[in-house]
Amino acid sequence: MTVSDDTNKAINRSEALVTEILKIVDNLPNFVPLKGYSQEYLNNLRSAMQGLRSPRIMVIGRSRAGKSSLINAICGLRVAKMSDTKPETGEAEWKDYHHNGVDLLHILDTRGLQEAEAPRQADSAKDPFESIMQAVNKECPDVVLFLCKATEVHSGSQEDIDICISILTKIDEKYKRRLPVIGVLTQCDQVAPPKLTWSTNDERKNRNIDAQVKSFYGYLQQREKLRFHIKDVVPTVAYAEYEDGTNGLILPDEDYRWNITKLVETMIKYTPKETRGSFARMAHLADFQLTAANTVVAACSGLSGVVSVNPIPGAAIPVVAAIQTFMVMYIGWLAGREFSEQTVKDFAVTGGVALGANAGMVGIADIALKFIPGFGSVLSAGASTIATKGLGDTAIVHFLNNGKAYS
Repeated sequence: MTVSDDTNKAINRSEALVTEILKIVDNLPNFVPLKGYSQEYLNNLRSAMQGLRSPRIMVIGRSRAGKSSLINAICGLRVAKMSDTKPETGEAEWKDYHHNGVDLLHILDTRGLQEAEAPRQADSAKDPFESIMQAVNKECPDVVLFLCKATEVHSGSQEDIDICISILTKIDEKYKRRLPVIGVLTQCDQVAPPKLTWSTNDERKNRNIDAQVKSFYGYLQQREKLRFHIKDVVPTVAYAEYEDGTNGLILPDEDYRWNITKLVETMIKYTPKETRGSFARMAHLADFQLTAANTVVAACSGLSGVVSVNPIPGAAIPVVAAIQTFMVMYIGWLAGREFSEQTVKDFAVTGGVALGANAGMVGIADIALKFIPGFGSVLSAGASTIATKGLGDTAIVHFLNNGKAYS
């Protein structure tokens, strides 16, 4: 499944919008009050547009550490093959997670470090390091998940760390990026006392898991070349049973995942700002969705005011309309809709009053108010800002708050 033609066209038009706004801003007099804020607004708008590219996550760790299981647990469905007994993943491969035809997440599933035998899947690379680097040379990850079984923190983890450092060094040389690394303790259900499920009030279990987290974090921090990459260590359980077939969903009565939401939140925290919208959308995390939406509404409202300062009556109307269209499409996209004009049309069916009122307000602001001597452009900018903000708030209520206003 790939991004639709309508979505590609909408993304291209949105990128052209930034160019048009830049032309308008460059031609504004320096004394215009809002001109100084335009760069921040444009940066936030660009970040939102770049966020339409899905984030890239690289998962590395020792053989049998549970890489494929963790990938499936994050996505909430079976996207990676798993084996109960033998190493499964061969060639390091970027796997896609989709929703309604839109790419949400690219995850690099890799061969196990220090593998004792060749994996079931074929791989032309001679070892895991070479296999991983072949994939990394195609695309640079945004964040690295470094896995270690919770029961093996003190067993051979130094060798795994050596390989991790080598991978990060090569990435830094090629892409000039210091990638954030999140340590992930897997299979925490096996920590003493070993139970498939446990109460969060099990003090002995929690105490032992905390000890393993601190030990693993300590090992990572001890290494000078890794110290500034490491952001956190998150304990997890990824075990779940899935429906048969590709992209089979988790069986509700067989879902034993633990702390996966905390891991996703940590990934969002340390990935580049422009990819967080995709993460929030993929994981259905309401707080992050609202944060991303409000950031875009603020940027679009500010830019609507900036371009409305143009002294020519009527000149700002098409640009403000394009800004508002992008804003509504983006908020709908966060909620799982396609990034296209169809999302705006669907919104208009139930939000038609808001759309009509905002269009009228922008028209009045850009034509009538500009004939007021001395203050016309300033009043026009204020009215356009208010109109766009109101439309954005209405879209948030419609798409993200299920029609309920903020409390």
